[in-house]
Amino acid sequence: MIHNVARTKFTNNFDPKFHQVVDMLGEIALKNYKKKNPPKLQTRYSKWLATYYSSLATRYLQKEEYDKSAQYYDKAIALYKATKSYEDMYTVYLTKSGLYKTTNETDKQIALIFEALKFYEKDKKTYVHSLYYAYTTLAYAYRHQNEYEKAIENSLKAIQYCDMSYKEYPSNHTLNWKASNYQNIAYCNSKLKKYKEALANSYKSLEITRKLGADTQTILTLSGAADMQMKLSNFEEAEKLFQEILAIKSTSTNSMSMAAAYYGLGNISFNKGDLKNAGDYQEKAFELSKKTTNKTLQKDIAEMLYKINLANKNYEKALHYYEFDKQITDSTRIASSKREISEQQLKYEFEKKELQQKIIQQKKLAEIKLESEKKTALETSKNKLAQQQLKYDFERKELQQKILQGRKVSAVKILGEKKAAAIKLESEKKTAVKNNWLIGLSSLLLLILVGAYFYYRNSKQKQAITVLEKEQIKQKLLITQMNPHFIFNSIDNIQGLIHDEKDNEAINYLTKFSKLTRQILENSNENYISLSEEIEMTQNYLAIQQLLYDNKFSFNITIEDDIDQEAIFLPPMLTQPFIENAIKHGLSNTINQGQIDIHFYLKDQKLFFEVSDNGKGFDAIQKTTNHKSLAMTITKERLVSYTKNQDFVVHADNILDKDTNVVGAKVSFEIPYIYEN
Repeated sequence: MIHNVARTKFTNNFDPKFHQVVDMLGEIALKNYKKKNPPKLQTRYSKWLATYYSSLATRYLQKEEYDKSAQYYDKAIALYKATKSYEDMYTVYLTKSGLYKTTNETDKQIALIFEALKFYEKDKKTYVHSLYYAYTTLAYAYRHQNEYEKAIENSLKAIQYCDMSYKEYPSNHTLNWKASNYQNIAYCNSKLKKYKEALANSYKSLEITRKLGADTQTILTLSGAADMQMKLSNFEEAEKLFQEILAIKSTSTNSMSMAAAYYGLGNISFNKGDLKNAGDYQEKAFELSKKTTNKTLQKDIAEMLYKINLANKNYEKALHYYEFDKQITDSTRIASSKREISEQQLKYEFEKKELQQKIIQQKKLAEIKLESEKKTALETSKNKLAQQQLKYDFERKELQQKILQGRKVSAVKILGEKKAAAIKLESEKKTAVKNNWLIGLSSLLLLILVGAYFYYRNSKQKQAITVLEKEQIKQKLLITQMNPHFIFNSIDNIQGLIHDEKDNEAINYLTKFSKLTRQILENSNENYISLSEEIEMTQNYLAIQQLLYDNKFSFNITIEDDIDQEAIFLPPMLTQPFIENAIKHGLSNTINQGQIDIHFYLKDQKLFFEVSDNGKGFDAIQKTTNHKSLAMTITKERLVSYTKNQDFVVHADNILDKDTNVVGAKVSFEIPYIYEN
């Protein structure tokens, strides 16, 4: 009933009464959430707790405690996700976007809204009411960024979905959102100086809010409409609207709207030359404005009171309001400076990211340049012989010129020089050929080495992938080995009950067994399941074993309070073989009522499992049976595989009384787990 009141009787999440109701709901949820509840009831408590956390986040946002607000929004999202309540989860996305609006993180705000829209638009008919909420949120986001045309466009889409929703599911809540969107369009039209369009949309909103009897929203709409009438110089119409606000003030708690109404009436009286009424109205407006945080409104009222008192030659009061106006102006400048610092910080972060991208680009360009230089060097080596040939031709021509000019040199000397030049030329040719072969072989060797390196790295990667695939296949195989082991034992038990003509017990056993089998089949394809799912499966298994043993034993499962069962994920079917061993062998020779105790606890951030019985201990078991559980062996192999620890130990101890007599046995070991926040 409380939940239904919270969802249907309130149209504004900022209403204090709404939060009072949600607190009642949160108290019930917190009291029962950690108890052992049936799955459906546990899901209900989780959803109620998520509603409560979302409400807390909204209140912390109002108090400007943004970190706490973000934490509780994330908690609400996690709970809705865990219960697969995706529609509610994305609704919190939209609410959280308001936090990013306040902190001027526009990119995050828009991203959250579009994530929600992407989900809702997959099935427009089902999520029509969520779609108008999403488009409304997007419209206000664009309005906050002064993109008034886009804000109007999205508000019109929201109104379209409001009409679709109301046609199928008529509700005041839908009409309220429709009115809000008309009001938003009116505001944006006003900013675009389209005053007639703004007034028309204000009256559309007003028609709905009057019908709903929503005083707070009616006052806001009347105030906007009156402002438009004043901008159009329709002062008599504006005065009527302001008077209507005053007529319903007894039912309103919106101080800012009331202050705006008195301020508007004061302006109208001042324009008429009625200084007395103008002063009275503005004094009332001034007192009400002190209860708000709207500095702009306080400044406007103070300026108006300064003019009125100056006209009345009441200079002392005029000075008082002048100084108040100056004080607000100074505080506004300080706030503006803070915003400027914040904007500079955001700009710095952006420029930092941009610089990092440039550095990455420079590295890429350097790599391309290096590759180009390598290619150029290779081409150069190929052309080296041709260059030496050109050099030789040049030197030969130069030598011929020297021969022609050297008339005084003897013919014998010339002939000797020619022979020497020829020998030198031949030597240079041989050297050039050798160098070319050496460069070619070096390049070939380099290419072989590079190819070998990439081949080696590729082989190592393939080996790693093969090892990983084998490991995953091994994990699946181990679980597959264990499921038939348990299933065959259970089928034998059912068959025994049928042979003994215990029909009711067999049906009861089969019902519980089918439920457990379904859980095993569902979890067999999962590498990890939540601790709560493991505990539920263990409870079903123990209930089946109680039927088999004619309730000759009882059991108790204890989970420490600081363990979050929904956030801890562990490999499935790790505990069942040890519990089976405790029942089948630990209690096999016990005359008294048997007792199985199971305990999950955290120690040094490690999760431990312990199972104990009141049987005759491990010595008695070893004397009476040579049974070696295949399932336990497989489970130990799984634990070694998950922990990557070949020295993994399963602790097995006898339980002793004060006289050191064996009164039972216990097995404990660490369970590898994943924690998802």
